[in-house]
Amino acid sequence: MKIFLYIAGAISFIATIRGIIISGPLNNTTIFLGGITFALLGYGHFYEKLKEKKWLTAIILILFFIVFGFTIFLAAYGRRNTATFNEEVVIVLGAGLLSGEVGGTLARRLDAAVSYHAQNPNAMIIVSGGVGHRQDVAEAYAMFRYLVQRGVPAERIRLENVAYSTYSNMRYSRAIIDEYFENVPSVVVISSNYHIFRSVRFAQQVGLTATSYSSRAPITRAPFAYVREVASVVKMWIIGR
Repeated sequence: MKIFLYIAGAISFIATIRGIIISGPLNNTTIFLGGITFALLGYGHFYEKLKEKKWLTAIILILFFIVFGFTIFLAAYGRRNTATFNEEVVIVLGAGLLSGEVGGTLARRLDAAVSYHAQNPNAMIIVSGGVGHRQDVAEAYAMFRYLVQRGVPAERIRLENVAYSTYSNMRYSRAIIDEYFENVPSVVVISSNYHIFRSVRFAQQVGLTATSYSSRAPITRAPFAYVREVASVVKMWIIGR
């Protein structure tokens, strides 16, 4: 049990550090993950004194199985692409830049957008991402360059360059959509598989009925991405954002 707590705490700690790098230390999800990390490692450290409190051990195990089960749900939900390839608008969500350039997770999302464009070249593509923590350039500009270099016509792309969260991705993308469409168009959201559930929910919050087309998270990042995403979904349920 003690080893399990340390392993779970280590995964949560790495997810917290990644969250700080991407979003900054005062992000709600990062703070939530930090609390989980502190609880897991603290319980592991004092396990010999606390193990007699069977109710506390039971709570820890129940929470673990809830998080594990919901992680499986997010993975299954994200693998189920619902795109029809007749959508009028594509929203591609940012994932952070590495020294101002497109990194592995974001590259996979953009590659999915290239694949989608090949099957539906008439759709408007909105690349959504503002200036991230410790970045000097908005993600949208780097995303735009990446797509154009891979053959997507520049005139088909619109840049949403102020968003700082998944909810604001959708909110500001909706504002762009309203500039170009008199009626609400059909929309497909492109993001990583672990991120699809929350992305679709936020699209619904801003009045969009969205299908989804996902990319796979890099295998080395997936465990930490899912831990962080579970925390983000809990935050969404609590505060609505």
